[in-house]
Amino acid sequence: AQTGLEIVNRMNERISSLKDKGLSVNVDIKVPVVGLVTTRTWVLGDKRRLDVNMKGHDIITFNDGNTNWVYMSESNSLIITNDTIAAKFAQGQNSKGSMDVDMFGDIAGGYDVTIKSENLVKWELLCKKKKSNDDDDSPKKITLEVRKDSYDPISMSTKMMGITMTMSNFKFSVTEKDVTFNEADFPGVNI
Repeated sequence: AQTGLEIVNRMNERISSLKDKGLSVNVDIKVPVVGLVTTRTWVLGDKRRLDVNMKGHDIITFNDGNTNWVYMSESNSLIITNDTIAAKFAQGQNSKGSMDVDMFGDIAGGYDVTIKSENLVKWELLCKKKKSNDDDDSPKKITLEVRKDSYDPISMSTKMMGITMTMSNFKFSVTEKDVTFNEADFPGVNI
């Protein structure tokens, strides 16, 4: 039988083997008073796309490392900027691997991982922050679900300061079209 840590390590190996295919993931964030913020992020190399929906309003951002395209559905407007702080942030995040290979790397080092439950399809892992983990931004507890047949992550959820975050629908196949701004996809937009 495998330990929770062995499952996380195998999952990290699997993710690492797929890094060149890109990654897309949903993130649902429940914030008191604000409500539910839903996002979908696609990453392929230096290119990114982020779709955000909050209270029925959509913001779609594309970034290729140099240019940022931000579409806002409420005003049907598009803002295009070059070499912005957001672009530099996205480049910095990509070089750190935030939405890339090392996405779950901190779990193996900073958490005690136990198998909470399992069935024929998945393991549900409980990750409790180690006392030696002095990262104040790390949540105390994370629940992680991993597919048994592939070691792909199914979901990761945590709660901090009243905010609940769930990552799900991980896909390891992103196309250039997914992460490339195309003006034809936004007919009648105000630039």
